Amino acid sequence: MKKISLELQWAIGKKTGVGWYIYNIVRELNKSRKNEYVAEFVNFLNKYDARKEINCDIEIKENKLMPYKIYNFLTKKLNISHNLIFGTKSDIYHFFNFTIPKNIKGKVINTIYDTVFISAPETMGDRKTLKEYKYGAQKSDLIITISESARKDIVDHLKVPKEKIKIIYPGIDFEKYSRETEENKLRKIRGKYKLPKKYILYLGTIEPRKNIVRIINSFLEYRNLTKSDIKLVIAGGKGWKYEKIMKSVDQNKQNIILTGYIEEEDKIPLYKMAEIFVFPSLYEGFGMPVLEAMACGVPVVTSNVSSLPEVAGKAAILVNPLKEEEMTDAYNKILSNEEFRKKMIEEGIEQSKKFQWKESARKLEKIYEEL
Repeated sequence: MKKISLELQWAIGKKTGVGWYIYNIVRELNKSRKNEYVAEFVNFLNKYDARKEINCDIEIKENKLMPYKIYNFLTKKLNISHNLIFGTKSDIYHFFNFTIPKNIKGKVINTIYDTVFISAPETMGDRKTLKEYKYGAQKSDLIITISESARKDIVDHLKVPKEKIKIIYPGIDFEKYSRETEENKLRKIRGKYKLPKKYILYLGTIEPRKNIVRIINSFLEYRNLTKSDIKLVIAGGKGWKYEKIMKSVDQNKQNIILTGYIEEEDKIPLYKMAEIFVFPSLYEGFGMPVLEAMACGVPVVTSNVSSLPEVAGKAAILVNPLKEEEMTDAYNKILSNEEFRKKMIEEGIEQSKKFQWKESARKLEKIYEEL
């Protein structure tokens, strides 16, 4: 049995993709008795109830004396020992957000989800320095990533040997997403977010990489061609460089609903009431919303680039994310042919079953055992 420290930092508070990945992996690992797990978290002035946030009985080591920015400065600029700050002496330290401390005793695993900071830097906001990313990749004993596509990018951009990188696919709580939602819950969510009767849905962070301006343009073209009264729902919190996106939304606000950040318990009804889920991202390390929508029984239109074909398989319509007309054609194909739409739903459900958090944790434990 090994003692393994797990970085909990990004699974606390409002979570996006990285946060949900950590949350689910940590909870699943904690069900096992193969290793002794401890979750580490900088919790300045006890701002968060970490145990309530993670909702499991894992041991938690907190540092309440400093903000995370100070911890980051001390461990990455001044080489102060991570072990000293948390008072831990583990066999393995697993960090989940691209970078690692410089002074640490124990084997180090670093999860790197993508290389968008190199391959599409124009879509990013304030970034960690490239030097930090490269250090994290080269000095880790092992790298975990989330798709074959991401592994290839890490090898190409960060000059890391392929054999140093292991793939652990994210999972999905299929039972939760596929379960039928009560009608009163659907009504409640429709009212809460002022959702129209028929809508195409995008769910994710509002930022350039997600290709939202082209989603809007293709949607408007579909409405124009078919004279449909369908609306577009853009759900998610603001990321960075969103000004152009918001301008496009404002110019068409009679046909677009902007919900803001969606609480986890509201996501499933939001998916289930959609006619189509559209996710033509320019780059993704994985693309969890594609699986979530499929499990909810929604036809998916997504990109034919990066990891998205790997995730969607043959169950989605794959489009060139730079060609709005391909998105428009996909909407028309799905919404004009009920039999085709039903077939997409069935295939999407089967595709989503292939990705399970239990299996992700099992594979990760095997890696811990071998390191």
